[in-house]
Amino acid sequence: MPTTIAAIGFGRHFRRSLLPNLIGCETLALTAIAERDPELRAEAAARFPSLTVAADAQEIFDSPVDAVLISTDPTGHVDLTSAALKAGKHVFVEKPLGTDPTAVRDLASLARATNRVVCVGTMWRHAPAHRVLDWWMTEHDARARMVDIAVTFPAVFRRDGWDLDPLQLALYDMLIHPIDWGRHLLGGIGEVDARQLPSTRDGEIMMTIRLMNPAGDAMAVVNAATGSHAYQVATWVHTSTGDLIEVDTKDRLRLTTSPTWSGTEGSLRDRATLGWEAGQLYRGWGRKGYAEELAAFADQITHPAPDAAESELDKAADTLDAIERCLASLGPATRI
Repeated sequence: MPTTIAAIGFGRHFRRSLLPNLIGCETLALTAIAERDPELRAEAAARFPSLTVAADAQEIFDSPVDAVLISTDPTGHVDLTSAALKAGKHVFVEKPLGTDPTAVRDLASLARATNRVVCVGTMWRHAPAHRVLDWWMTEHDARARMVDIAVTFPAVFRRDGWDLDPLQLALYDMLIHPIDWGRHLLGGIGEVDARQLPSTRDGEIMMTIRLMNPAGDAMAVVNAATGSHAYQVATWVHTSTGDLIEVDTKDRLRLTTSPTWSGTEGSLRDRATLGWEAGQLYRGWGRKGYAEELAAFADQITHPAPDAAESELDKAADTLDAIERCLASLGPATRI
């Protein structure tokens, strides 16, 4: 039987990105929606007449539903996640979980105490090409030594009730994805440094973020720009085995593996490569990773793994820590 799940929040992001993938997930069954806004609540009731549509999340918490999906303004994510856990619900919560890593670590402790699964919607790690990258590195006992991530985003969107300046919004709401992805590839974050380029173009933020792993022997560099007309992601991973893995737009992967020298004259390199890309029948809606993260959430509920030393909430807290250190390195004027 599918895991029953209720949505808390029927806003734009949920309707456009999460809802189609939630409906398409065979192991999750949407049974209810909670939405405070009366117009959005009326739309939910009209589109889904067979579902319970509530004005208050507490009605969902008091119901027998197995899990909740929280996609509201970030200011309410921590409190709603806490209330859901105390009500015995598994939780999928969209990023970001606010801006306070301590509050997220408190949620991690609560999730352990209640034995509930919590997943955070930093979906880049779940994109099919990125999963292939993880599989290959595990199979070949390789680890990331040097990572380059280049990403462009559109202009920063203002969030209701979130009193952050554009730079803070960019880091917590958009650049959280490449920082989390870099953390995943490195296995953790130690030293952090960030530099911002000056810009006079409205909506543009250009910056470089350097992340070191805790051992100090591997590095990820994120080159990011907002205010672009394109949403583009490119990742290059140089591994401890000397191989190069390139991922384009979370969709296509190319592996240049050893040996690549072919006895040609001089120092020419024969770039013999292996390729992978998502097929024509890829079922995810919107960007790669949404369908896979929801399926992974359902799988963790029905097939719980042994207690891990580090939960999804612990990882989310570490990413928020890294963002705090980015802001600190950029100067006190950017602090919250």
